[in-house]
Amino acid sequence: MWWKEGVVYQVYPRSFQDSNNDGIGDLRGLIQRLDYLNDGTSQSLGIDAVWLSPFYPSPMCDFGYDISDYCAIDPVFGTMDDFDQLIAQAHQRNIRIILDLVVNHTSDQHPWFQASCDASSDKAGWYIWHEGSEPPNNWLGCLGGKGWTYQPQRDAWYFHSFLPQQPDLNWRHPAVKQAVKDIMAFWLNKGVDGFRLDVINLFYKDARLRSNPVDWFRIGRPYDRQNHLYDRDQAEMHPLLQELRQWVDRWPRRMMVGEIMQQQKTLSALPASYYGDNDELHLAFNFDFFHQPFSAAAFRAVIQRWETLLGPDNWPNYTLSNHDFMRHSGRYKGRHQALRMKLLATLLLTLRGTPFLYYGEETGMPEQRVPKQRMQDPVGLRYWPLHPGRDGCRRPMMWSGHPQDFSPAAAWLPNEPQQQHSVAYQQNQPDSLLNWYRTLIHYRKASPALRRGSQRLLPSASDILAYERCYEDEHLIILLNFSARPQGASLLPLPDRAELSNEYMIDLNNQPQAATFSDRSIRLNPCQAVVIRRVLSADQPRDPDACHQAR
Repeated sequence: MWWKEGVVYQVYPRSFQDSNNDGIGDLRGLIQRLDYLNDGTSQSLGIDAVWLSPFYPSPMCDFGYDISDYCAIDPVFGTMDDFDQLIAQAHQRNIRIILDLVVNHTSDQHPWFQASCDASSDKAGWYIWHEGSEPPNNWLGCLGGKGWTYQPQRDAWYFHSFLPQQPDLNWRHPAVKQAVKDIMAFWLNKGVDGFRLDVINLFYKDARLRSNPVDWFRIGRPYDRQNHLYDRDQAEMHPLLQELRQWVDRWPRRMMVGEIMQQQKTLSALPASYYGDNDELHLAFNFDFFHQPFSAAAFRAVIQRWETLLGPDNWPNYTLSNHDFMRHSGRYKGRHQALRMKLLATLLLTLRGTPFLYYGEETGMPEQRVPKQRMQDPVGLRYWPLHPGRDGCRRPMMWSGHPQDFSPAAAWLPNEPQQQHSVAYQQNQPDSLLNWYRTLIHYRKASPALRRGSQRLLPSASDILAYERCYEDEHLIILLNFSARPQGASLLPLPDRAELSNEYMIDLNNQPQAATFSDRSIRLNPCQAVVIRRVLSADQPRDPDACHQAR
């Protein structure tokens, strides 16, 4: 299945490519860059699917995550004809399209909410309302402030998990469910291949509107001090996801991946629960990589925990960056920075599971510092300087050292020229990060073991992450040295010889310096990543135990 074996690439449309010289990326700009993503040759990046952040009509209070029409295109991004052309052009290149579907809430400018402000409307119950002189509980908005806003026309309070301009839908109303199904059908019938469901665990709130407990000793924002027992993760969410899964499965080879807001940054049991028995989400994002130090032991623990939680019937996924977090090029600065980025790319693209890339990570595009007077993100505008906001990770794509290659107009965000992190510069450098991503992605395409094989974590030194991937006769060993010093790794599967035998070969190496082999071991250079392949001759007997059937 494509969503298991493929590589997904997230595009933030307003930052990818501008085609009409207004400083904002758009759908036609993305069409112009499809050959960069996959033109069917090894010269392109080679990705298999594009996840598009929202492009629907919106007042842009939260840059498209406040939607006023789910079945149209915001003029800033183009037209429906542009979208139809995008689908056709992408599918010609074997690129699937995944849409961001934001249905925990709408814009307050959506006709549904405008109608709901009239208590006599047939949509009066489509949102979460409370009649009374005061809010019913202590729920807060996660972008700051109270979660309840007074609406004078209705003389009532409505709840919003985010901004006041983003009222939450009432998923207990049957008509809301059907309306969302109709939206999904609209896009699926246009050829969309899947949906990324925004903050799915917030859809249901406690029917009795009970207040969340507060931990007054916890350090953080008022929102983070609450134990969110009643404004998220309600039991009704699982039957709803089963219902939506059955709906989407009416269209063959489609998928849903969900974002789950987590109270604790490394509580991966929560996203794992939204797979159900392989009858809810096809994939649920695991953001644990976002919060780890550059440590083999830390990454190993995340992988082991995630595989155990999912069990044999559910499929993992991994990501290092997205539109809400600092880019990993900024999180993992340090000695051997370029090699660190190649090592992490190797990890992401050789693990069992679906890798999600974020535009620009393939060139190591860094965070852009955005001064307050140019800031756009509501998080940064509210919490600066305690929180710099999310603008830095949403900077325009660096196609070359000249910002004009994104747009000849002034871009919507600052875009400091950094030629060494541009596509134009790196595509002509054989040892660049961009070419390493290309190499890994195309190697993955040719490797059944990486796309669908089993996985087993191997014993190793504390600074080395080692695992094997196997499928039928293909047997790979991946070794990643997270240390800034040379490290030795035992290779028990290797024969007891002084040098690498013809039975094993290094397929991939993230640096020019070769790894050194000795008696059943290998010595890795600082931040070295290697993929070792076992090669069996035609007359060599197959060892049924050589490829472990672990997940």
